[in-house]
Amino acid sequence: MINENDPSTLTTSGRLLNYNAAIKAGLETGITFTKLMDQLIKTTNPDELVAAATELADFKLDSDFVTFPHQYSNADYYLLFMSRMLELHDQGNQVMVQSRDQHEELIQQLTPLGDRGTFNFRVETSENGGVFYRERATGQSLFYLNLDRKMFRFNSHALTQLFIIDLHETVPVETVKTSVQILIDFARYLKEDYGYSVDFNILDAANSENYPVHSADLPAGVVDRLFVAAAKNDYMLTNGVNGNGARIALDKGVVVDIFNNQLEGQPEWVLTVHDDDQKTSWFDVLLNYPFIRDWYLENLTDLEIVSDPLIFS
Repeated sequence: MINENDPSTLTTSGRLLNYNAAIKAGLETGITFTKLMDQLIKTTNPDELVAAATELADFKLDSDFVTFPHQYSNADYYLLFMSRMLELHDQGNQVMVQSRDQHEELIQQLTPLGDRGTFNFRVETSENGGVFYRERATGQSLFYLNLDRKMFRFNSHALTQLFIIDLHETVPVETVKTSVQILIDFARYLKEDYGYSVDFNILDAANSENYPVHSADLPAGVVDRLFVAAAKNDYMLTNGVNGNGARIALDKGVVVDIFNNQLEGQPEWVLTVHDDDQKTSWFDVLLNYPFIRDWYLENLTDLEIVSDPLIFS
């Protein structure tokens, strides 16, 4: 009996037909891939863009009978998606995507930052899925993106380490702000265009944002040290509402509070930033006020802003 699933039972013609069919299927997969690439590169429709990126992120180009020798990795298509997304919002010149000469691999630079940072995506292999956007030299993962779950999360630890610490001596504050704004805008477009769940974290400038710090029960000495630092820099730190925590009024109507958000029950210490225009985040405060930056970094074990624990462990 001839069994098409068992090559040993096939005639020579049958084997050749099976072989030819497998070649055709492999080539059709290649054609499908090229159509998705055209869509990713050319479309001006946001829905078509994310649909192409989602398919390419999991696309298997090779088959048992057809192998394509020059391929980009699945993670590279996220870089193309990010670049195209910015391009659709007239910000395509804010990033530069380059291909390395040695092999097919894409890297990205934020235009204001130039060669002081190169970035790519790393695929998450756990059950969470998604990808991390990381600075290649330091390995700092600045944000997490999951196209299937429509989820975006910034990582306060990586943002602080790269932009507040590592690049502090070599990159002007305004350059840092402009560079980080590109990432903020990308996240905002995902939220506005596709309804993504976005946690801006340390970059959130909304007055309603509470930034929870690492130590739920903050040692008293941490706030005391801020009193001393503020006085040395001609700012007055006052007691917080109802004597809980502390408040400091900075320039241009910016007010920073640090207080226990759970007076009855489990403590939760948080930082807040308020300004009339809601344009100032805790990240901006760290950039603009060196004495607060120094206080924050010196007490980082207690004060570091918490990122999504399900994504950034």
